[in-house]
Amino acid sequence: MNGFSVAKTIRRGLETLAAISLLLMMLITFVDVTGRYFFNAPVMGSTELIEVLLAVMVFMAFPLVSWNEENICVDLLDNYFPEKWVGVRQIVINLICSCSLILVAMMNWKLAGRSLEYEEVTEILEMPLGYVTYLISITGFVGGALTGFNALVYAKGLFSKTSPAPTVNTNSKEA
Repeated sequence: MNGFSVAKTIRRGLETLAAISLLLMMLITFVDVTGRYFFNAPVMGSTELIEVLLAVMVFMAFPLVSWNEENICVDLLDNYFPEKWVGVRQIVINLICSCSLILVAMMNWKLAGRSLEYEEVTEILEMPLGYVTYLISITGFVGGALTGFNALVYAKGLFSKTSPAPTVNTNSKEA
């Protein structure tokens, strides 16, 4: 079905913002290096811009990693965990991760407000740091909500008689 999907829109938006951040980082780096070596005129504040764009890129991708359950995990007990309890394990893990992400996002929200109140800015370009911290907090809330949604999907699959439980990949991802 090619209709409108909220999940597809959220995914596309986060991917697009992360990609734009990466593209801007590459362009700023290219212009900075070219200006520095050929014209002896580097871009003023390029390091700060790249730092901020790196934070934007990482934290735009962060909810996607949580949502797709592609974060780093240690599977020490997977071989000893009964197959019939895998769904329950996934619900518990996703709920713990969701609560943790939301708690960290709440703390970041307070930090962002304090940062704007104290007028904290970057050294060269004097960009307010509070807005970047608010963005980090918002993506933490989104990641927590999406991880909580994963728990609901597992619960629906586990307790529903009509729909099969979502499959959980218990194989290790090798680098």
